[in-house]
Amino acid sequence: MSQPLFSPAADEIVRVALPVPVDELFDYAVPADRVAQAAPGCRVRVRFRGRELTGVIVARSGGARAHPGLRPIEKLLDTEPVLSSAMLSILREAANDVLCPLGIALRAALPSGSAPRSVHGYAITPRGTEALRAGVLGGTAQRLLEDLARRPRSAARSRRLAEDAAATLRDLERDGLLVRREIERGPAAREATERVAALAAGIDAEQAALTQLARSPRQAALLRRIAASPPTPVASLARDDPGVNAPLRALRKRGLVRVSQRPAPRDVLGPPVESEPTGGPGFALTPGQADALKAIADAVSAPRFEAFLLHGVTGSGKTEVYLRAVAEALRAGRQALILVPEITLTHQILARVRARFGDNLAVLHSGLRPGERLEQWQRLRRGATPIAVGARSALFAPLENLGVIAIDEEHDDAYKNDEGFRYHARDLAMRRAAQSRCPLILGSATPSLETRFAADRGRMRRLVLPHRVGERPLPAVELVDLTREHELAPRRRRLILSRALERAMGETLAEGGQTILLLNRRGFSTQILCFACGFAERCRNCDITLVYHAPEHHLRCHYCGYQIPPPSACSECGAPDTALLGMGTQRLEEAVRTRFPTARIARLDRDTAQRRGFTAGVLRDLHAQRLDVLIGTQLVAKGHDFPGVRLVGVVVADLGLHLPDFRAAERTFQLLTQVAGRAGRDRTPGRVIVQTFMPNHYCIRPVRTHDYESFYVEELGHRAALGYPPFGRIVQVIVASRDEEQARAAARALADALDAERGGVEVLGPAPAALAKLRGRHRFQLLLKGAEEAEVRRAAARLLEATTRLPDAVQTSVDANPVNML
Repeated sequence: MSQPLFSPAADEIVRVALPVPVDELFDYAVPADRVAQAAPGCRVRVRFRGRELTGVIVARSGGARAHPGLRPIEKLLDTEPVLSSAMLSILREAANDVLCPLGIALRAALPSGSAPRSVHGYAITPRGTEALRAGVLGGTAQRLLEDLARRPRSAARSRRLAEDAAATLRDLERDGLLVRREIERGPAAREATERVAALAAGIDAEQAALTQLARSPRQAALLRRIAASPPTPVASLARDDPGVNAPLRALRKRGLVRVSQRPAPRDVLGPPVESEPTGGPGFALTPGQADALKAIADAVSAPRFEAFLLHGVTGSGKTEVYLRAVAEALRAGRQALILVPEITLTHQILARVRARFGDNLAVLHSGLRPGERLEQWQRLRRGATPIAVGARSALFAPLENLGVIAIDEEHDDAYKNDEGFRYHARDLAMRRAAQSRCPLILGSATPSLETRFAADRGRMRRLVLPHRVGERPLPAVELVDLTREHELAPRRRRLILSRALERAMGETLAEGGQTILLLNRRGFSTQILCFACGFAERCRNCDITLVYHAPEHHLRCHYCGYQIPPPSACSECGAPDTALLGMGTQRLEEAVRTRFPTARIARLDRDTAQRRGFTAGVLRDLHAQRLDVLIGTQLVAKGHDFPGVRLVGVVVADLGLHLPDFRAAERTFQLLTQVAGRAGRDRTPGRVIVQTFMPNHYCIRPVRTHDYESFYVEELGHRAALGYPPFGRIVQVIVASRDEEQARAAARALADALDAERGGVEVLGPAPAALAKLRGRHRFQLLLKGAEEAEVRRAAARLLEATTRLPDAVQTSVDANPVNML
């Protein structure tokens, strides 16, 4: 039978990626009148297994009609795509490479909190309404139902209404007076706006003031002021005249003024930068810098994709090369992206970029509040600025005409995301640069072995900066053997500062220089140990000792946050003979203050850096030479440029060397070389003292002569012998459960699933993970290792499929390119 002449148009189908641990797309129907707007890259709200989720449209059906039973989308959130087709393509490839469901990868690419969200809550039922009307309730039950009668509330809000609210809610639910339900909330992140006043269309302010407002002088004066500087923020009018609201309402009622909302982005850049800290566009480049810039500029102007390893010693002017490459991209009418590994480095490079290019830039990092981050992201999306600076996730910035990408300190572990979408910024940047046909600059004084190996094999071009700017010498490095120092110490007491380091600090202070002390362990001590039975206070949730924090006087787990007061006696045997053993940054700070009481000292580690603005303030003080000694963890080692720092001391160089991680030696060499590079960056020669129990280890000995090449050759030999990257690929699988036997059995089942068809892939384990218990879960590890990347990936995909058959209580994580093996 033919269709009726005026039948409604049929719905079409869109394929949606959802942030769920299922690697597939889901079909939803789109009403015919919204099909044109439902483009790939737009977000939608949909129902999925009883919940409302935000997903991203990945594809349309190409005209296929939806069958009547297909669930429709609930809401189309965007009128134009928030992810471009190019970004969708890049993310699909990257998600596939790291074995991540596409929906989880797409969620990571969007500003956190920018989508509506659902929360667990309660709603009153008709029976509850009747009980309320009848007045048969009282106390907490009455208050709860009265609140829910206004509108459904989140569970968190309802539980806060009274001390016994949780129990009362259970009773009311059991009696059918309320029901659990999902409550939709707006986005947590919102752009800041302000109300502004302007003349209505076609209004002559002076004429209106003389005629319509002749008897209202206050309104006339306000109208003239609004006309003088339209649009005028209402807040500024109110500051000058607290009673401005009444005349403003009158002007609006007369039709003379209109009031609207406009974006008012919050200031995330801080005080203006008056001058560039170092260098400048007129600064003469070294021959190495000039050669490197020419190669990069040629790729910008071509335009073509080319990857460069900018391998320069500390202080060789890598940042200046980045900035001039950015200038080349801007001259070509294109955009630029600069990545740094840590928020602490963002402050420094921001000052350089702002001094060179003004405040016409956006900054993106996790230290911003969600609303601030959304504002910066929207500025880039609207094309308001061509430059983005940020940490790892800035790679997702909506820049559609990239001319250059620069990754500073490319070796840093912070470029690897270890949760959800486990991407590495270096790999994702390669894809973005290739898609944009622009150069990618990977800069470091200590390149990762993978990057240097790729350059040696011709997969990228190595540009070398062998000397510091101005021919300044690299700092002299002295290795102090702590074993020998302890033998010579009175009564064999434990030393924090060796004689050489203490003497050097005194000399540096006397000469007006500054010192950086590195100890890559925060807290006051490693553990509280019982001398009677050897027991160390441990976290009840994690397989790790608790660390003492002196200011708060408590023991804390750095993984799950569990904390307890220090016990007065051993928790195991009751003996009172316990002591603080080991050393952290807090204890080091106490020792330095005792030895140098007049010195101006600050500490920078994860604990202090959590305070908003603290890190930037400390670094400003160090740069302005308002500090004499900075004590810190690896945060103080990364890329900073402080002209007044003449001495760097490494308190214990071996802390990370014996971790169960094949990259331990590489990380130790990089950290020591990087922190040594903070000394002597001005005209005064620098000095470095490294305290170590292993002065002849192959990753410590070359630090004395800043010899990357000898370390690289020896470490490469060890990796080749064991088949570790860059000579093969590994995949790490962690299986966790609150039941230890269940976790062990699940890990064994996954290993057995690969026994039949391993190909050239070696399966190591299962074995207890390095952290065998974490946040209350027992953890077992499997490693897949092989020389052929494709074979390892196929084996990992089979194993990932086998995880779907494990009990729900078992958690698994698969990292297709692990950087942190703990």
